Amino acid sequence: MDSEVDNGESISVVSTHSDETEEYIVEKILDRRHYMGQVQYLVKWLDYADEDNTWESDIDLDCHSLIKSFEQKSLKRSQDLNNLYETKAKRLKLDPSLFVDNPFNHGFTAQEILRGYKNNGEISFLIRFWQLDQPQEVPSEIAYVEIPQMVLKFYENHCSFQDYLNNYIS
Repeated sequence: MDSEVDNGESISVVSTHSDETEEYIVEKILDRRHYMGQVQYLVKWLDYADEDNTWESDIDLDCHSLIKSFEQKSLKRSQDLNNLYETKAKRLKLDPSLFVDNPFNHGFTAQEILRGYKNNGEISFLIRFWQLDQPQEVPSEIAYVEIPQMVLKFYENHCSFQDYLNNYIS
């Protein structure tokens, strides 16, 4: 249940899964991640030290306004940074795509690789991210480091392999 505190910031209550139900107040959402297929938020609890911050599943939290505010700020920060890179690239008469930051640097989580392609000898992937509306182009060097298992699965699903033994037995 969302409510207002003295400083005008929304707070929320979450309960634990023990015999005694305890209620804690969410002061602030600090970060976001995907963990075991679920979205989790790093929560700063009201009247608790930073060492007590915890990762909580989005389904266990009842602080929709704080989550929405965090998501909007996170997206705005990445858009502002990309706009800055694009402006500088245009001023230097360079291709802006060489400077626009990749989504991984801002904590966005890849959902799936939509396609791969080669442009001027460089491999890139078109990747859908959980938190973004539009898929993003990511150079292969970055994807290999950030999402190696997803890249491997993409190659396994999109490459045709011949049966090595059958070619030599027949």
